[in-house]
Amino acid sequence: MNGKWYIDGYDIVSTAGAYILKGSYNEILSPPVPKKRLEHDYGDKHGLDVDKETELVYEAKRFKLNIAIKASSSSDFWQKYSSFFSMVDKESEFSLYVYDLGVTLKLLYEGAKCTHKSSSMRSGNVFAVYELSVLESNPAEDRIYG
Repeated sequence: MNGKWYIDGYDIVSTAGAYILKGSYNEILSPPVPKKRLEHDYGDKHGLDVDKETELVYEAKRFKLNIAIKASSSSDFWQKYSSFFSMVDKESEFSLYVYDLGVTLKLLYEGAKCTHKSSSMRSGNVFAVYELSVLESNPAEDRIYG
């Protein structure tokens, strides 16, 4: 699974034992929503008078990525946890490259919530699943394809 996801050039599997889970690609592949066009509803005309001349512009895109962190022990888990969150939890954007989709996104971290964990965080293989909230501030212009 190495080589599928990179944050700022670092392979998140080998660096932080992190994996992007099923369903997250749907969020990435969903197009941004256009901002509302100017319109006027004249009382004496059918329908709406809608601006069809102005270039479409898009809203920022907020979405969630499901991330799993897997480790061989409790201490390994906390090292990988720290490594992963230090890559995303910062004041500036981080870049996420998804090999399967051939796209790079510029994202801002907005928080995370643990949604599932191993029954014991003290012994054996340890894992936790996080719902990572991100903001793509300019999805129409900041994405890099290929």
